[in-house]
Amino acid sequence: MLQNNEIIESALRNLNIEALNPMQEASLEQAMGKKDVILLSPTGSGKTLAYLLPLLLTLRTDDNSVQVLILVPSRELALQIDTVFKSMGTSWKTCCCYGGHPITEEKKSIVGNHPAIIIGTPGRITDHLSKGNFNPETIHTLIIDEFDKSLEFGFHDEMAEIVNQLLD
Repeated sequence: MLQNNEIIESALRNLNIEALNPMQEASLEQAMGKKDVILLSPTGSGKTLAYLLPLLLTLRTDDNSVQVLILVPSRELALQIDTVFKSMGTSWKTCCCYGGHPITEEKKSIVGNHPAIIIGTPGRITDHLSKGNFNPETIHTLIIDEFDKSLEFGFHDEMAEIVNQLLD
């Protein structure tokens, strides 16, 4: 059913993927109309695609605000997700936010490029929120990838702060 969706089909073609695995198919089916979806699957099983594909069906083309926030524990994972999303070949823009480079460059990208999706580490995202670099009220979807690792890395307080700002 959803594999016949034009946006999904285009993204899969751009990624050179002929068929989804069962977890990805189930994710697409479950994500439709659900408020919360939890994916538990081992590393390398295709979780990134399993949560990015349903996003394509929720993003609005007529909205220049940040619509989705993806929290990750590391710069490497943020960059990996960004690469996969860009490889889908959609018109939506992303911004990767993580420590190790100037926050001012990220702010310019957020303000100037109007990304639909921000992918970032909890520490850097709380910095952006505290500076008012994007409006948390426009975000309709929060994805926390590798939640357990984020806790292991000590991001509990930052994640709680981000979630609280999204709920306000």
